[in-house]
Amino acid sequence: MKRLDRYVLTEVIPPFLFGIGAFMVVIVGVEFLYRALRMLYQDGFPLWAVTQIFLLQLPGVITLTLPMAVMFGSLMAIGRISSDGELVAMRAGGASIPRVGLPIILFGLFVTLSGFAISETLVPWCRHRAWQIARQMHGTVAEERDFALEVRGENEGLERWLHARDLDTDSLRMVDVTIVDFTIAARPYLYTAQSARWQGEHWVLENVEVTYWQGGQRIIEGSIPRMKRYVGRSAAEIEHVRKMPEDMTLRELQEQAALSEERGRTTWANRLRQHYHVRIALPWATVGLAVLGVGMGVQRQRSSRGIGLGLSLVVIFIYYIVTHTLSLLGERGVAHPALTAWVPNILLYLTALGFMLRTSR
Repeated sequence: MKRLDRYVLTEVIPPFLFGIGAFMVVIVGVEFLYRALRMLYQDGFPLWAVTQIFLLQLPGVITLTLPMAVMFGSLMAIGRISSDGELVAMRAGGASIPRVGLPIILFGLFVTLSGFAISETLVPWCRHRAWQIARQMHGTVAEERDFALEVRGENEGLERWLHARDLDTDSLRMVDVTIVDFTIAARPYLYTAQSARWQGEHWVLENVEVTYWQGGQRIIEGSIPRMKRYVGRSAAEIEHVRKMPEDMTLRELQEQAALSEERGRTTWANRLRQHYHVRIALPWATVGLAVLGVGMGVQRQRSSRGIGLGLSLVVIFIYYIVTHTLSLLGERGVAHPALTAWVPNILLYLTALGFMLRTSR
């Protein structure tokens, strides 16, 4: 590593670390702090559980702050070098703007790969562990009092609606179970059971009452000590149904998208595929933001960190607006998910290169 590269990196890393801390405070203060206080005072969670859940959310927050912190570090470092006249001296010595910014771009690439590795290994485990602690505290599934599941067939038509007052994820046993089956004849059948247990793609019901409606009247067909009803989802699948796409790994997203497509759940499959491609594309925005920070930093004079944070937030805000807008189009099948996931990066890179070429003249 040349002296120039070491010097530039020593200028980037301090504001980069400061950016991580500052942006973490913003994200935690806006979203996670309120959630933690609600669990503590409204749900009655003990302090140790809230603290654990809070800490387990931090790896996910860090991955969100990395692109913003890289741009902030790039902007502040090049801005200081430029405003103090050091950039003029570097260019007089034969170093072009892209050459000066090269260590920052490579640093952005390193952060990209690191963030991708964290989001694929540590983040899913932490989020799932946080979910387990939350469920253990108040016996819920995904922070809800009841467990409910919709089973849809082709064209997203509702086939069965299933509900249980509580679900033990270890034994897969439920209590106070209700199944509404819309696939039998022309009228829905209602099954209420004292308890149930998963067995393959079926629920084994105990102490069941079978009811249906005919001519506007409720008819009780009978009570059965034990019976098995088809659910259409195995317990392994439900483990992923409980997860949001943000909590799945890339492999899980692929598997669940293929399974959903096979079962005719096209809308859900499109959403999972969109998240898959966004998960891959999003970290690479870090490199584009590093290049953009170099280009913008050359054109600005020395300013406070507050202005640098503000500029970084504005750019990131615009980027995420474009990303989420196009993601909605991908989820609805208007365009291919890969296209809608990578278009924001393409626009970002073109803008960053434009700034870089303009300042290199």
